[in-house]
Amino acid sequence: MLRQSIIYLVLSILIVSFAKYVHLMIVYIDILYNAVNLKLMPVFSNSETGIMIRKVFSLVVIPVVIAAIPALIYRLIKGKQLPYFIQITWFLWLVIVLSKVLIR
Repeated sequence: MLRQSIIYLVLSILIVSFAKYVHLMIVYIDILYNAVNLKLMPVFSNSETGIMIRKVFSLVVIPVVIAAIPALIYRLIKGKQLPYFIQITWFLWLVIVLSKVLIR
């Protein structure tokens, strides 16, 4: 419990210290989501179902691709899987979802 509290405190201090950069990272991820959505627009129809499928596809693919780049580099250097790959992917998914929900 003490260890988790210290980690929580240290991460909070880091986030406050680097808030400008964290905000930029979130904005760039949101811009990437919008760009992918626009690029997929010709592939899917403009019906309600097509738009929903396009948004779900973007929401599923973008976090995996962003997390896969460092995972591939790690795999090439170390020769084994990146630890916490799934957790990183879920974190990126959560950032995209929250940015979409909170920006509306």
